[in-house]
Amino acid sequence: MNRLILFLSSILLVPAAMVSAQAGESAQGSSLRAEDLRVAAVAYRLALGGAPDCPADFPLTGMLLHHLAEYAPDDQPRAIALYQVDRGPGVLAVVAGGPAARAGLMPGDVILAVNKVPFPAPVLIAAETKRKIWRKMVEASEAQLEDQLRLGPVRLDILRAGAESVVMLDSIPACPARVRLARSNQLNAFADGKYVTATTALLDFVRNDDELAIALAHEMAHNILAHPALLDEQGVPRRGMMRGFGGNAKRVWATEAEADRFSIALAWRAGFDVSAAIPFWRRLYASRNRLPQIFRTHPSLGAREKIVNEAIAALPSR
Repeated sequence: MNRLILFLSSILLVPAAMVSAQAGESAQGSSLRAEDLRVAAVAYRLALGGAPDCPADFPLTGMLLHHLAEYAPDDQPRAIALYQVDRGPGVLAVVAGGPAARAGLMPGDVILAVNKVPFPAPVLIAAETKRKIWRKMVEASEAQLEDQLRLGPVRLDILRAGAESVVMLDSIPACPARVRLARSNQLNAFADGKYVTATTALLDFVRNDDELAIALAHEMAHNILAHPALLDEQGVPRRGMMRGFGGNAKRVWATEAEADRFSIALAWRAGFDVSAAIPFWRRLYASRNRLPQIFRTHPSLGAREKIVNEAIAALPSR
């Protein structure tokens, strides 16, 4: 089945095989798809460890949701049959030890209502053909849960194996951790101001969770530091050659440098090995087409290595 998590038109998603609705278990938690759990667990650890450095608190639950609209139209009937995501947002992954796990939530659960208020009808959201519109509607459903969690523990009406029940869910104040996995053969990760998207190609590329943490922390830093909104205010286009030209390039490079510094502190606080950063960036730069630096939307490798080395040197001793 194709699970479509689309944020930018530059991402070309590729088919992914449908999996059983039986949840898999691992040392990091449980999930309908192990790769989604891996990304969610690293993001959870970054968000929790970096909480002292974040300017705003995010209600961290250790739970990743999926929605009917994120499936291709032809696949939606099977998604409904397997996951019942026509009734509400579905639980895709649960990180071990997090609030969702402690509440007893499991992959395959469907959340029907939060504090007795139902979510917008998933079938109506999925009927919207324009991606930008249904994506905003999906994000509004997740924001509904987040807003209630900011006020304290919430009551969730859930559906599990055809039976309805109630659980109480709390959260932990932390860095924003809205991270998703897109099934794409494009080696990429990006931030849009609210969400971070990493591709399956990137997941295959990283050698370990330390490298994955470096990539995710960098994109999380962009959202935490509100870089997309800042660049919008400065008139920098979100994509295209003009983004990497002249004054626009300088503005983008400044946010990249700031995100690199912040991400090193974020990964370090979370207990990841930040010495993985430079080998990761070297391999990533080597794997991509080389444009003249004047047209690049990121600093040169040498500039990035200097920034990372300075950030690592500035870390306090453990």
